[in-house]
Amino acid sequence: MSSNKHCSPISEDENRYAVIDEKKQRRMVSNRESARRSRMRRQQHIKDLQHEIMHFISKSNEMVLMMNDITQCYSIIESENIILRVQKEELWRRLEYVEMVSNYMYMANEHSVSSLQDYWLNPW
Repeated sequence: MSSNKHCSPISEDENRYAVIDEKKQRRMVSNRESARRSRMRRQQHIKDLQHEIMHFISKSNEMVLMMNDITQCYSIIESENIILRVQKEELWRRLEYVEMVSNYMYMANEHSVSSLQDYWLNPW
């Protein structure tokens, strides 16, 4: 009987260790699978981020091209605007000169304003 008692606790310990080992094995397998899924998610996330980076780089390049076009158009319009301002000033000077000559002719010849206007509108 003493040998049965002695064998019995050892087999129970072995059973307990076997159950613990089995649980440990299942936990290790589960952890490995979880780690594998985590790596896959991380890789997919990295791929998604790389795709997003490429998309934003492409959009950034498009915006730079658009900005260059707009800047070029702005420069052209600004140049035209400067030319128009200079032309406006020249036309104002000419108008002042014409009014001055008209006033001078009116006073010198004592013509009516309507005849001078007719002259300036239809000089031929």
